[in-house]
Amino acid sequence: MKVFLVILFFMASAQASVLKAPPSFELKNKTVVFVDVKTIASKIKYDLDSSSVSVESVIKFEQFSEGNPAFDLTPDASLVSLQGEKLKLENTSLPNNTSTVRVLNKNLKPGVYELRVINQITKNVRFISEGVKSAFWMSDLSDRRYLEQYLPVNLEYDQYKMDFEVEVLGTSKEHQIRTNGEVTEVAKNKFSVSYPEYFTASSIFFHLMPVGSFNEESFTYKSIDGREIPVTIYSAGSLSRYLSQTKKILPELEADYGPFPHNSVTIYGAGSGGMEYCGATITSLSALGHELIHSYFARGIMPARGNAGWVDEAIASWRDSGYRQYSTRSLSTSRMAGHSVYRRTTDRNAYSKGARFMGFLDSKFSDAGGLRPFLKKFKEDRLFKPFLTKEFQTDLEKHFGEDLTQEFSKYIYGSGKILSREEHGHNPFHPKLTEKELFDLL
Repeated sequence: MKVFLVILFFMASAQASVLKAPPSFELKNKTVVFVDVKTIASKIKYDLDSSSVSVESVIKFEQFSEGNPAFDLTPDASLVSLQGEKLKLENTSLPNNTSTVRVLNKNLKPGVYELRVINQITKNVRFISEGVKSAFWMSDLSDRRYLEQYLPVNLEYDQYKMDFEVEVLGTSKEHQIRTNGEVTEVAKNKFSVSYPEYFTASSIFFHLMPVGSFNEESFTYKSIDGREIPVTIYSAGSLSRYLSQTKKILPELEADYGPFPHNSVTIYGAGSGGMEYCGATITSLSALGHELIHSYFARGIMPARGNAGWVDEAIASWRDSGYRQYSTRSLSTSRMAGHSVYRRTTDRNAYSKGARFMGFLDSKFSDAGGLRPFLKKFKEDRLFKPFLTKEFQTDLEKHFGEDLTQEFSKYIYGSGKILSREEHGHNPFHPKLTEKELFDLL
C-alpha cells in the first residue's frame, strides 16, 4: 500500500504543471495535447565565419493522454526527430485563432519521450568585427514573444530545467554572458549555463557580448533574510543613478513583500523600455522599480496563461502610482481575465484598469491591513508556482473572508457587460520597444 501511495504521489506531482495548461482540442483528424516538459538541453553555436547561429535542443517530456503533443518554436526547424524518427513540428492555430503553436505530426500514446530539434537563430543577433552580440529579448504584450523566438520550449504554464552549452567560433575576442543562470566558462568563448527547474518560457535573461562592451559595476546586497545577493548593473552610459536607485528600491520591496525571491540581480540599464525576467531586467531608469517588483510578481509568482498576466502588471502599475486607493467610481468594466483560455498575452488594460482595481481592493480592505500584506502572503504561498486568476481571487477571499465574485465578474471577467476594446497604450514607465529599438540595444 505504501509503495502504491508513493507512486500516486509522484504521478500527481508530474501532472501538476499540466493541470494549468489550456485544454486539449480536436483539429481535423487529430487531438492536440499539452505535455509536461522535464528538461531542455540546448547547444548554441555562434559561428562568425558563416555569420550564423545554430541550436540543437534535446527535450525530454511526458505525455499523459493520447494525441499530438504541442510545443512552440517560431523559426522553422531544420531537423525534428523523436526517438530517432524524423518528424515535423507543424504550425497550428489554437482555437479561435488566439495564437499559434507547433504540433508534432505524430500521434503518441501516454509516456516519456525525447525530442531532438535543430534550428537557426536570426533574431536579435549582430555580428561585428570583434565578435557577436546576441540577446533573448522577450515581451508579454505580443504573441509568441518569449523564449520560443529562439529555441523550442513549452507554453508558459510549464516549468522545467534548462541547460545551455554556448560556443562562439571564429574569433579570438573574449566574450561573456550576462544571464540569470549559473555560468561556467568551460574554455575561452565556451560556456555552460544552468537554469533552475522552476523556470518557464518567460524566465530567462540572456545577453552575449564581447568583453568590455558596456560599463559595469557590481556590489553585494544584504537581504533581510541574511543572504548576500550579488547585484550586477551594466549600461552603455552612466551607472551612478542605476546604482543609487537599486539600493533604494530593493529595501523598499523587501519591506513590503519579504526577501528578494532570486539568488542574484542583473540590471541592464538600456535607457529605454523595460522587460522583466527572473531576478533580471532590461530597463530605463524610470522603469527600474516597475521591473524589479516584477521579480516578485510575474517572475516570482508566475502567470500560467495570458488571462493571469494582468495581475502582475496591475500590481506593478499600482506601485508606480504610489499605491493610490480608488473607489468603485474610478473602476470600469474589463475582460482582463475573460479572454479565450488559449490566450498567451497580457491584456493592456492591466496598466490602468487593473492598477485601479488593486487600489480599490486596498481601500476596501484597509481596515484589515490593506492589500500589500495579502500580496506578501500570496507571494510566499505561491512562489515559483504558475497561477490562474481564479486562484488569485480564491486566495483574496480566503485572506479577507469575503466573497469577491461580483467584483471580479464585473471588473476582471467582464461578465454580461458591453465591453470597451482592449486599450493599446502602455504604462508610461513601461513603453513597448520596436524590433529595431531592441536590436539597437544589443
